[in-house]
Amino acid sequence: MEKAVPFLMARATSRMGNAFSKALKPFGLNLSEWRVCASLLYVPGQTLSELSLHASSDISALSRIIDRLEGQELVRRERSETDGRSIRVVLTERGEELALRIVPVAKRHESVVLSGFTAGDVKVLRSMLLRLYENAGALDDLP
Repeated sequence: MEKAVPFLMARATSRMGNAFSKALKPFGLNLSEWRVCASLLYVPGQTLSELSLHASSDISALSRIIDRLEGQELVRRERSETDGRSIRVVLTERGEELALRIVPVAKRHESVVLSGFTAGDVKVLRSMLLRLYENAGALDDLP
């Protein structure tokens, strides 16, 4: 089992997630909330469907996260200028300021876990992780 790729990925993800969750506490966010804020920082004005993909959260859980972030005045929902039926989520000024303060912490964590990897290693790792993610979509069709 300790050589199984899903086990190793889950183990690494758990360790990184736990460490980063601790780092987020002083900022008043949890990991799911950070994923939403980070996603909106890099791609402003996303719909819930778009955010769901980028933040790796189902729509119902994402709605609750957005509600909490709205309560903290970190995000707001806006009607799309091009499609009045569509709602987009954007960071408030306060949300953007907070996210920008967290980015260096996130980069430091990434730097630590990638220590000892060459730039080429990191490029290959990213490519492989993206391919694994895409391949994992086929698991939805399995019984």
